[in-house]
Amino acid sequence: MDLTTECWIPVIKSTGQQEKVSPLQLWDDDILDVSYPRPDFQGAAWQFLIGLLQSTVAPEDEEAWRDVWQDGISPEHWQQALAAISPAMQFGAQKPAFLQSYEPLDSENNAISGLLIDAPGGNTLKLNKDHFIKRHCYERMCPHCAVMALFTVQTNSPAGGAGYRVGLRGGGPLTTLVVPEEKDSRLPLWKKLWLNVLPQEEQPAPALYPLIFPWLAATKTSEKAGNSVTPENSHPLQAYWGMPRRIEIDYGKTEAGRCDLCGEHHDACLLEMRNKNYGVQYDGWIHPLSPYRKALKDEKAPWLSLKGQPGGLSYKDWLGLSLQSEDKFNETRPAGVVRAQADRRLRIKTGLWCFAYDMDNAKARCWYQHRVPVVNTPNPQMLKAVLQDIVAFSISGLSLLRNHLKSALFASPGEVKGDFSTLDISYWPETEGAFKQLLNILAEDPERAHQKTRQAIREWEYNLQKYLFTVFDREVFSDPDRDSAVLRRQLKARSNLGRDYQKQKLREEILKLAAEPHV
Repeated sequence: MDLTTECWIPVIKSTGQQEKVSPLQLWDDDILDVSYPRPDFQGAAWQFLIGLLQSTVAPEDEEAWRDVWQDGISPEHWQQALAAISPAMQFGAQKPAFLQSYEPLDSENNAISGLLIDAPGGNTLKLNKDHFIKRHCYERMCPHCAVMALFTVQTNSPAGGAGYRVGLRGGGPLTTLVVPEEKDSRLPLWKKLWLNVLPQEEQPAPALYPLIFPWLAATKTSEKAGNSVTPENSHPLQAYWGMPRRIEIDYGKTEAGRCDLCGEHHDACLLEMRNKNYGVQYDGWIHPLSPYRKALKDEKAPWLSLKGQPGGLSYKDWLGLSLQSEDKFNETRPAGVVRAQADRRLRIKTGLWCFAYDMDNAKARCWYQHRVPVVNTPNPQMLKAVLQDIVAFSISGLSLLRNHLKSALFASPGEVKGDFSTLDISYWPETEGAFKQLLNILAEDPERAHQKTRQAIREWEYNLQKYLFTVFDREVFSDPDRDSAVLRRQLKARSNLGRDYQKQKLREEILKLAAEPHV
């Protein structure tokens, strides 16, 4: 099928009706969003469509970007743009095939479920460890779902054993997309996608397509070192179409039935695939949809994309996702689309939709997604400086709480190797409301010119202190049968928590931010 003309993308319309459309219909104002049964497919579909826009109709400058934002693109122009890349958007047995190996693969067939990142792998099945996600759950896949499964695994490609390459951003990258806030959620899908399209000077000529869509030419395999694909020896737009995995779907083995993903009946559900190691190895890329971090201690250290982490994101991460930030170890930069959006000053309010797999090599531990506010402020540098101190103080408070809880609960706290991750995970969401309230006030007055802003900082510091002692008391003083020696140890730990909290240099800095100006 031709992915530019086939009605294969499930969407939801303004009426609430769901149907499948082709990319030709993308500029229909009645289409509000894609509508996939899996959250990883939902995020991948946005990235696919953004890549489609970026590769065909990207504006030459910000003025042209605003023209499209106001008026859209004519059906004739869009049809011509899609027709130009149609040869790269063919999905089927005939080569070249979308995101699949140009060469036939001499490998054994595996189940089509191998396209799914969270499907149990060979070693998991061998050891009978498929406890949460069972084998044989995804035996049939309709071609429409297979396309998005293929795009999802190539975009997020985790480590998969010797020679199985990670994606262009590394395995399980964090994606941050600019999206309207809830009150503007009924904007048409094309406008939501357009928020994530960047200006580029010119559209690529068809002769460059093999450098953008790597399945149009022989695979640049990576058995030997030094054969990496970089922005310099390919085309920058390949960032949207990376193909680290050598995959070939077997279109000769199909059966009629219901797709195990979407539940729809199809006359030719796909059953098997082949893969092979030593696919494309990417090096030196900065993807426009991901934030990056660099170690400060080494000037030659590379920029590395942020990845999904246990527990997901919390407000301590917000600063680096929306404004450039530094701590004593790293510098974090927002995604290119986030930096571009900050300068557009649109009338709508926007936030970030952040999502990623938390990967342990080839094992998917969890899928996380979050909505993060984007702060519009008259003085972003001043706001960044203040927020860095506030976030650092929050991190310090958690560290104090953890250490003094150990002292209260254990006679030899230095030898304790217990898991305190539940404390860490609960800390951030339970203090997020107060932080968000302070953030909104500071965004309006980052220079703290008004007494209301300074008072808000003092109240936030007081409430954080109150939270630390509330959690300490809840965790420590719940046992009425403890002996007097244990009680004395617990009371001493509580006293030390108060002492160390008051002595923090960071606390002094926070209170200076809230100090009243001298008259």
